[in-house]
Amino acid sequence: MENMPEFNSDRREFFRINDTVFVEISAIDGKELEHRVTAISNPIPTDTNLAQQQFNELTTSLTHIIDQISQSDRETARALRLLDEKVNLIASTVQHQQNVADHLDTTDVNLSGGGIAFLSADKYANRSPVEIRIELSHSGNFITAIANVIACDKLSDTPEETPYYLRLAFSHMSEHDRNLLVKHTLSRQAQALRIAQK
Repeated sequence: MENMPEFNSDRREFFRINDTVFVEISAIDGKELEHRVTAISNPIPTDTNLAQQQFNELTTSLTHIIDQISQSDRETARALRLLDEKVNLIASTVQHQQNVADHLDTTDVNLSGGGIAFLSADKYANRSPVEIRIELSHSGNFITAIANVIACDKLSDTPEETPYYLRLAFSHMSEHDRNLLVKHTLSRQAQALRIAQK
């Protein structure tokens, strides 16, 4: 969706990208909001989360070392970057195969570390809390957040099955998921810039 309007455009805390992701959203009533906020903000560590954290730490260390090598040997650094990209591609393919996302709908979104906007089949009340689960299709990672509805406007020039433009601001998300999301948006933006320069 090339011309999707941006949301909350007066704020620029995070880079925004247009992307295609898997989205699952559900309304939350006041009774369960506090429980869901606690569960999302302080997730119980799992083997998967620990493995992902270790993978991210190794990636950061490797990137730092490759940057140092590139100062004296650009060809070796280039080969190491290609090898790292290959390993990342394999890792994201394995992650994607482990995730069960068949029941989620692929959605064109405007996405940042602070929120998300997309066309929705359902209308949500302004300022109401929702829980949203997103699979970042590029990496295969899932993130979960509590978000507040900024606006949910019915548009005249949208598909009949998704007449509402839903804008959400993330209010609660684990630090791990926020880092994944920011890293994803930066990676996708860099990819778009590389394609534009070709």
